[in-house]
Amino acid sequence: MLMFLSDVHLTDGSSGETIKPTAFKIFADQLKKIVDSASPLQEVRIVLLGDIFDIIRSTQWLATSVRPWDPESNVQRKVVEKILAQILVNNAASLSVFGELRDYFNGKGIPFEVVYVIGNHDWLVNRYPSCRKLVAKVLGVPTGTIPPFPSELFEPTYKVFARHGDIHDKFNNIGDRNASSLGDAIVIELLNKYPQRVEAGMTGLATRNKVTPHDRQKVSELLKELDNIRPILDAPSWVLMVMNKCDNQAVRQLIEKSWEQCVDEFFEIPFIKEQDIPFWPDTIDLLQVALHLSSRTSKNLLEKVTELKDRFLPSKIDGEYHEKAFSERKVRSREANFVLYGHTHDQLIIPMDQEPTQEGSVQDKVYFNTGTWRKTWNKVIFDPANREFVGWHVLSYVAVFKPEENGPYNFEVWSGALG
Repeated sequence: MLMFLSDVHLTDGSSGETIKPTAFKIFADQLKKIVDSASPLQEVRIVLLGDIFDIIRSTQWLATSVRPWDPESNVQRKVVEKILAQILVNNAASLSVFGELRDYFNGKGIPFEVVYVIGNHDWLVNRYPSCRKLVAKVLGVPTGTIPPFPSELFEPTYKVFARHGDIHDKFNNIGDRNASSLGDAIVIELLNKYPQRVEAGMTGLATRNKVTPHDRQKVSELLKELDNIRPILDAPSWVLMVMNKCDNQAVRQLIEKSWEQCVDEFFEIPFIKEQDIPFWPDTIDLLQVALHLSSRTSKNLLEKVTELKDRFLPSKIDGEYHEKAFSERKVRSREANFVLYGHTHDQLIIPMDQEPTQEGSVQDKVYFNTGTWRKTWNKVIFDPANREFVGWHVLSYVAVFKPEENGPYNFEVWSGALG
């Protein structure tokens, strides 16, 4: 059995909420139940399909002069090592579950392994051997000379092809999984920096008794959740929502002004300017439309313009992933029947095709998205002008079986939400 999960986004604690150890315990209990019901199994392999150790989502970058898009260096290595080490400490109770599962399955005589596939928030782990060793150690991978973790996985005995999926996202992959992307800059220079900017401003207001501790805490906690918004281009709507929830006029002005400043500064970053194609509508132009909406406009105009953005630039710009999955070479060559991606945080099962086999039966072709293990905030579909969001905790995974492992069933999907 292959057990796929992705987008756990374990952080160093400096940004938004991270999944609690309880979720890992629930996962371990469910995995044991699946193994008992699907016996006999030849093996249990947990495939971590990217964005597990979130190196990008850390405010520690803002305290340094280096960034992920800078060339490889000792200074950058030390920053990555420091962030990763803190992630491991901050999530030690959660990560201990992998060792407990290894002991449990070894005790039952079932081979157990953890496989790591790189995503767009943990790609820097691959850049430095010291970081690969840290990850290998905590996952129980034999240490020594650790080669770079793969960016895709093909298992012919399961007829499965899997990758994180960011390759189809023009914001988060520029065609090289070993290189930085616009998404790195968005997270660090906007989504991480902006809450810090507002917090610093509220510190000044607090010294003049212009903001209460309760209002300050409420605003700070809400803004730290910016990176849990999906799609990420709804971030300006989240900012407006926070403004609407705040009665303090001084704080409302601070929230709006700080966003305006951060957006302006973002587009002045040399790395961002390098991505801009003069006189041609490109990804940077799209970002300017999406992010600059909240600058220099009245609330009513902002709401109208945002509605137009939603109409003409809907969330599908992030990619029709099931269509991409059907175009995968392993699917077209009939080597893979199942394609698994993560990245979007939306757990999905989509039938792609059916084709006859030589034995006279029919083979299903199915696309799965493994979802996420994070809290997700989703914009309401009724009266969206109020910019309201509803959030819930998510825990999802996909199990794929060999033909001889689970009778007539090839896969099992589990998705839970707690809200």
